[in-house]
Amino acid sequence: MSLTAHRRHLDNCGHKDKGWNYTLCTCPIWADGKLDGKRFRRSLATTDMPLALRRIGRLERGEDQDFCPLKPARSTKEAVTAYLKDARDRNLQESSLRSITRTLTQFLEIAAVKDLPLDQVNAEHVSRFRGRREMTPRTQRKEIEYLRSFFAFCIVREWTTRNPAKLVKAPIVKNSPVLPYSKTDIEALLLACERLGSKGRSETPHVRKRARALMLTLLYTGLRISDVTQLTRAALEHNHLLLRITKNGVPLKILLNDEAAEALRKLPAPGGNPKYFFWTGNGDWETCAKTLWRTVSTVGKKAGVHAHPHRFRHTFAVELLTHEVDIRTVQQLLGHESIKTTEKHYAHFIAAHQAILDSAASLLDFTSSAVTSRPLLVSPLQKRQRNS
Repeated sequence: MSLTAHRRHLDNCGHKDKGWNYTLCTCPIWADGKLDGKRFRRSLATTDMPLALRRIGRLERGEDQDFCPLKPARSTKEAVTAYLKDARDRNLQESSLRSITRTLTQFLEIAAVKDLPLDQVNAEHVSRFRGRREMTPRTQRKEIEYLRSFFAFCIVREWTTRNPAKLVKAPIVKNSPVLPYSKTDIEALLLACERLGSKGRSETPHVRKRARALMLTLLYTGLRISDVTQLTRAALEHNHLLLRITKNGVPLKILLNDEAAEALRKLPAPGGNPKYFFWTGNGDWETCAKTLWRTVSTVGKKAGVHAHPHRFRHTFAVELLTHEVDIRTVQQLLGHESIKTTEKHYAHFIAAHQAILDSAASLLDFTSSAVTSRPLLVSPLQKRQRNS
């Protein structure tokens, strides 16, 4: 019985032309030879040569309880395909599916693990993927989360025993402060809607009505632009909007301001489709959402205000909190599944919390004679002398 270890070079290996005897690369290691009088040619499920030689020794001695070479190794590409199918079967949002698919597809290509057995993917591959992606820290952090979920899925199915994505730290994300619109900003934005133009003069009144209705809807509902895009006329009943949040499916009922409700009712059917307020129903809604985003940006430029749709959501939440509305109520109005999400962004705007902080800080006085007459810090020796 004699087994020999050799590298089985991957297609993208720069040393492929040097043959099996070249072992200084990191390609998978296979064993070839005879075992128990039969031809044996299997993957040793590792890229580490010392570990491969130890496994060969155990195989030749018949001690292979912790390693089963007869079980075919699952490739990373096969595992990704299975994971994406499972994601579709779980009925995830289309936008989430696209993000997950893009991340895992890029991981296979950039980390060069497409043909690598899953249990040979390590933290170095994940780091290589992260380092070659020119993305913002927030997006990189999200992609690391996707990879961790993927490997956790594979561990549950016993395709691997490790989650290498957990060994790679996600980049630090610095959250930008929440900056709501001021009353002056809002007035300027609404006035700027009346200065919008269009290529055809006949379309100008409609463009202006549409922009104003969009601003008022964002302002008085706190909805994301994705939800506003898909608002149906049937959802508006007696100034109440009845809808389900696109991002997480949370049902929501919001009482709309009279002016905002009237602005929506007066909107003509887009593209002759009476179902929606802003979307024609043709193509995908995300294209329409981008158009509405550009409308907000254009109005902001005319008003001299840095405007984007999510800032209306911040304004909605902050205005409620500064009027001492309970944060759990604000959570429900925003459609957040968890109170932690609401607190993360808006806790410092809660009037009661700020009053407690102000009350605590007002107790400090380091300049009056009553305080400066004694040392601020007492040494252990002084403390013992004073207590003796």
